[in-house]
Amino acid sequence: MDSALLVVVGVPAVLFAARQGTRAVRHEWHRITEQRRPLAPATVPIERVTATLRRLRSELETRENRPGLSGKGMRMGAVRLAYVDVLAVACHQLDVPPPRTFRDCQTPLAEIYRVEAQLRERGLDVREPARHAA
Repeated sequence: MDSALLVVVGVPAVLFAARQGTRAVRHEWHRITEQRRPLAPATVPIERVTATLRRLRSELETRENRPGLSGKGMRMGAVRLAYVDVLAVACHQLDVPPPRTFRDCQTPLAEIYRVEAQLRERGLDVREPARHAA
């Protein structure tokens, strides 16, 4: 009987605590990124933004197609967040609506593809190969 009470009371309490912790992390992430974003667009030349976008996109494709990589999901998530941040900088510089990111800090692929297409219309093709310094 005691274990049943523990399950009935304990499991919801643990789930509630986990959810509150997740909300706190999301809130902090939004606070940090919103403070940081306005500084970058005006200070970075578009050529550097373009090179960074191409490098990150290439890295995403390479990691996505590489089997057996430990921590692949976490690394992919980090690279994708960086890519979306740099996409937002390019959007600001080329007057394109930036990708919409939802409350869970996720940007749907459809949003990324929309932004890439609009940037391509303005002459910035992120799918071109990244140029490596020799």
